[in-house]
Amino acid sequence: FLDVLIKSRNRHNDVVPTMAQGVIEYKEKYGFDPFVSSNIQYFLDRFYTNRISFRMLINQH
Repeated sequence: FLDVLIKSRNRHNDVVPTMAQGVIEYKEKYGFDPFVSSNIQYFLDRFYTNRISFRMLINQH
């Protein structure tokens, strides 16, 4: 079980830079739109909150 948790955690190590690059590329291609930006921010807030929670639970083992 612990091996599965560690593999899952390690597999997602590059998520933060990948997401940041995606946001940068999106803004370069489509520019700034307040409505879209608020939707993206809402998604990222939920995404990173879940990521933090997941990693916290994994690191408890």
